Amino acid sequence: MENYNDARGNVIHRYVDILTNGGFKALFGDVNNKEAVMTIMNVLLPEHRRVADIVYMPTEQQGQISDNKEYHYDFICRDENGVMFIVEMQRYDEEYWFKRCVSYAARVYDRQNRRGGNYDVPPVYLIGLMGTDISHSDSSLWTDRFISEYTFREKGTGEVLDETIFITFAELARFNKRCTECMSDIDKMMYILKNMGRLKNRPEWLQREVYTKLFDACEIARFNEEKRIQYEKDMYDERRLKGEFAAAEKKGREKGLEEAIRKMLSAGMAVDQVASIMELPAEQVQAFKHD
Repeated sequence: MENYNDARGNVIHRYVDILTNGGFKALFGDVNNKEAVMTIMNVLLPEHRRVADIVYMPTEQQGQISDNKEYHYDFICRDENGVMFIVEMQRYDEEYWFKRCVSYAARVYDRQNRRGGNYDVPPVYLIGLMGTDISHSDSSLWTDRFISEYTFREKGTGEVLDETIFITFAELARFNKRCTECMSDIDKMMYILKNMGRLKNRPEWLQREVYTKLFDACEIARFNEEKRIQYEKDMYDERRLKGEFAAAEKKGREKGLEEAIRKMLSAGMAVDQVASIMELPAEQVQAFKHD
């Protein structure tokens, strides 16, 4: 099956890119994809925390009455034991990203506690699909590790007294293994999550039945008309916003460049010297001298 063009002439690939808002929503936001979503979760979650069924929860949740805010989760569900699962997709750098994840998970945990009243509440697991790098304090420890896990542990022994809040990051940005190098289930899932949008066919080593529903859920040609229209709209909106951000960033760079040139000229630096430092034609720098 080949790629095709949408109504606006944009090239649409066979499978969605899960690291786009449109692709993420098409996969995780459709209750018909429950088994595919659980396949992803069960590979990335700890072995003792496998899920057999999930109930989708509203992604918009009201905060405390005092702050009068709504909080949006990319995806949230619970299993038959009441354990809560959040999946967040992060493609771009964001300051305080980890703190935001902690806040999201803690908010869900606290909400359950207020309902129960006795502090015996199910744990909360947050999975972050990372299309951007995480700045680890010692990068040498992460050369061939792409799953990072965080929770409350005793510092000396690593003891976990009870399950409370667990945060797992699938660091897709650093995962660069070729398909033939993927041996473990985690490697295979990381490869799928990062490369799904670029695949034309399912690789032979992913022919196991467990992956079938995942690929079917991401295949655009299987979308009904309503879902395909929504997917194309989401992708168009994302491309438009990306273009607006790029234009704003370019404008900011140009403004910063102009300010730097003017400061150097005001400090008495020669036009040729400024041009050399800024790697610009001398006549372009000269124009600022006469502004």
